[in-house]
Amino acid sequence: MAGERITTRLTEPGLAEWLEGRTDRMMTGSLDIQARLELGMWRGALTAELRRIRLTVDQANCLADVMNGSILDAALGGSAPIVFYNAADAFQLARDTPFPGESSYGEKWGIDEKELLEYLQRLGPTADHALHDAISRWWNTRAEPTVEGWATVGLAVAPSPNPGSKDGE
Repeated sequence: MAGERITTRLTEPGLAEWLEGRTDRMMTGSLDIQARLELGMWRGALTAELRRIRLTVDQANCLADVMNGSILDAALGGSAPIVFYNAADAFQLARDTPFPGESSYGEKWGIDEKELLEYLQRLGPTADHALHDAISRWWNTRAEPTVEGWATVGLAVAPSPNPGSKDGE
């Protein structure tokens, strides 16, 4: 697919004008070139945000468990971070409707749910989307639930500080 040409119509109100304005200010002289640059910048922003995320392997595995291969969508969480709300809902549901013999996510993964939710709530929309994308790619590639496995999708996680961790370290 490398080198494939992509054609699209800019039907979203104001999008064509926005792209033309950026083309003028960046002096690229071409909407095609500008669109390619914008796509590259978006990819770079996701990569940069993902590098800034700080999780332990058990926290990442817990989030993967919560997200369970969820479908990635084109929405940015904004004031409603997608990964945060998925985790908050799952944690609450596990506490409110426990099945016999089932533990909470915190117990299952040896993490502090409140601490993780506070961290996730502070992520900006781009970081939230980058994390959601990494979790989605982790599921798609069937990577291992280890420090090395998460690294294959660009998420650098720390070994778990908990004894008896599920991270295989």
